Amino acid sequence: MTSALRAAASAAVLTVALLLSACAGPAPGLAATAARDMQETVVTIAQHAAAGDPAAAVAELDALQQRLDAALAADDITADRAALVQRSIDLVRADLEGVLAENATPAPPATEDAGTGSTSDDPATDDGDTTDDSGKGNSGNGNSGNDGKDGNGNGKGNGKGND
Repeated sequence: MTSALRAAASAAVLTVALLLSACAGPAPGLAATAARDMQETVVTIAQHAAAGDPAAAVAELDALQQRLDAALAADDITADRAALVQRSIDLVRADLEGVLAENATPAPPATEDAGTGSTSDDPATDDGDTTDDSGKGNSGNGNSGNDGKDGNGNGKGNGKGND
């Protein structure tokens, strides 16, 4: 698991802990049965997030959303308490979807060799040489300076490293 995935999973678990406190019961504004059902789902979300399985955590988060909606429709939760739980669900969802997006980022495509236009992983054109031979080179002897004399140090030497 990458460090970014671990950090995101940790953030999701922390947010789930906040969500857990929002679903904890018995408390005013939340029926005991609804609190227990939602709290069990929150625990499952936290377990999936901690295990590095954000897709399963999002699926459980969807189930929690349905439980919240049903509890609100049945008057098992007050509007204020439902809003608190909803904010927590939204925070956890944002964290988990960020992890999913990071994991879904495709690998960069193979690069092309500048001189051939073929990809570097094409075995038909690979000569086994690992040096970069795609750049421009100087196959000539260079400029020997004026009248065959040594160069003057202005970049017009003999190309042999000694001006």
